Amino acid sequence: MAEGMIGIFQEIVTLFSIVGVGYAAKRLRFMNDEFDRMLSKLVINIALPGMILGSVLTATELPSQAEVWLCLGLSIASNLVMFAVAYGFTLLLRIPDGHRGVYRFMLCFGNVGFIGYPVLSAIFGPDSLVYAAVFNLPFNLFVFTVGAWFLTQDTDGDVKVQTTWRTFVTPVMLSCVAAMILTLTGIHYAPIAGDALNTLGSITTPAALLIIGSSLANLPVRDLVGGPRLWLCAAFRLLGMPAVIWAVFHAFVPSGLMFSVAVVLAGMPVATNGTMLCYQYGGNSRVMAQGTFVTTVLALASIPVLAGFAGAVM
Repeated sequence: MAEGMIGIFQEIVTLFSIVGVGYAAKRLRFMNDEFDRMLSKLVINIALPGMILGSVLTATELPSQAEVWLCLGLSIASNLVMFAVAYGFTLLLRIPDGHRGVYRFMLCFGNVGFIGYPVLSAIFGPDSLVYAAVFNLPFNLFVFTVGAWFLTQDTDGDVKVQTTWRTFVTPVMLSCVAAMILTLTGIHYAPIAGDALNTLGSITTPAALLIIGSSLANLPVRDLVGGPRLWLCAAFRLLGMPAVIWAVFHAFVPSGLMFSVAVVLAGMPVATNGTMLCYQYGGNSRVMAQGTFVTTVLALASIPVLAGFAGAVM
């Protein structure tokens, strides 16, 4: 466990290093707001679909069909609970109009890939990653439908984005649907196609981190960490949401590795693709970048607490 936590710490430091490069690139004028928007569009419409499909087509094994269905059901139910909690939380804190969608996104969607997978591997071992991959399929679908809709309800200096159902029929959403169909039909290993898609998708994380750093560079240094509401949201994202998921489902879902994965993934820092989605759907990229930065910093302290909680209740 100790070695695993050291690995997690290294992952977070790596994340901050690339965010720092993005911050410096904006200050040195290698990046600007238009470049950030175009890079976000490239990642969301090309690289992310590749990463999502590649994660299925490079998997050497999947859980049994019964476990796949249970895992998908638990993932969907967990997300629905988090949506309801996020709505209540933003109303309780009286988050102002123009920021509510970003706060709801931050509360619902965590960094399950770059940080979540290493955390699960450190706490439970590599067997947990198979469940995480299946659990992540509905998560991806919700990020680019419900999460995108959250962001369209905010403004970032302009009018709200006008949406129809076509707004959410995007390459990344279609790739999520395709990944779920492949998983449910047992198609999961195509080495050449899978490796090509994985390679294409490998630019997603570094590009997202560069964009976050570049967005933070638009802020005065004193504003990087946000205000009290943001910190309350961050604390609830990291520790409150896992407790809620455990409290709601522990009486209905058998305790074991699958349920442990659901609880731990509920406590990850804000998803790095949130800032990119703000550029695409008109959300408040400044608040999203602050939330991503703050929750990732606090994760250094919250993840050991979460690991202890998971070990005690599972």
